[in-house]
Amino acid sequence: MEDERLIEAIETVRRDKHQPWRYILFTFLNGMAQGLGMALGMTVVLGLVIYCLTILLTRMIDFPVVGQYVGEILKLLDANLRQGVRVR
Repeated sequence: MEDERLIEAIETVRRDKHQPWRYILFTFLNGMAQGLGMALGMTVVLGLVIYCLTILLTRMIDFPVVGQYVGEILKLLDANLRQGVRVR
């Protein structure tokens, strides 16, 4: 019984009951806004994560043991980049 009253209340409040295109338009715009918000939010969050990882990795180079490994990897990468890409 309460479900029926709830459905009836929703139907009386809905302004776009007789205008389905209006409902489709607002639903589409709502989806676009949510997608844009998620994209911008993830861009900010991933930017902060990458920034923090960059700071962490630059500080790790100063550690004696880890710094040697990271330094060797950077030397190898630099040497490969200077040789260029070989096409077979």
